Amino acid sequence: MNDELYRLYQTRLTDFERVILQFSGTDLAGPLLMSPNATYGEQENPLLIVGQETKGWGYLQGHDIRKQMVVYEEFNLGDGYYSSPFWNVTRKVERALGAVPYSCAWTNLSKFDVDGGRSYGEQEQLIATVDDLLVAEVNILKPKVCLFFTGPDFDSRIQRIFAGITYQSVPDWPIREMALLKHPDLPAYTFRTYHPNYLRRSGLEPGFIEFISGLPFSADVPPSIL
Repeated sequence: MNDELYRLYQTRLTDFERVILQFSGTDLAGPLLMSPNATYGEQENPLLIVGQETKGWGYLQGHDIRKQMVVYEEFNLGDGYYSSPFWNVTRKVERALGAVPYSCAWTNLSKFDVDGGRSYGEQEQLIATVDDLLVAEVNILKPKVCLFFTGPDFDSRIQRIFAGITYQSVPDWPIREMALLKHPDLPAYTFRTYHPNYLRRSGLEPGFIEFISGLPFSADVPPSIL
């Protein structure tokens, strides 16, 4: 799996370097390149988390894709990082799915961050030119559950990546808070909800974890949310 990811990223090296070149003089961190640990493939219901962007990351140097993947490996899904809402909620999701801690895979919609945060305007458009990598990443990882912690503000980017994607409502959840995403390149259990920080601040976190705990994995499509 990681060898496949390496080959994928290697084919996009010139695209990464083109983005970096356009940001000369700016603190552009990334790209975030996945290298999941061995426990990911051992889980009954492999989980892929898709976030927004990093808050600082490694910098691509010397055309070295492998070294950039090692940054991901050493971070190890927040092991040793402070208990931020993002990683705290992710650990709860793993437990809710019956998975061991630090067994999910994680990527971001944006492969780069600017000054430790989100990009806007022309910068966002440039970074978004490599957004399509997410399709290939999902196809390589083959998750059973995919959670977009991106909130509705990133929906337009998701819709450009997955052409023809549909957002379906989930009972008892406004579609801005939770949506079932349907697309041939995404697993049946794909949901978009808010960033964990907002889930916590808005009081939605307990209900969200309860929802994940109750997913009916005996069906190809969750019958409780059709």
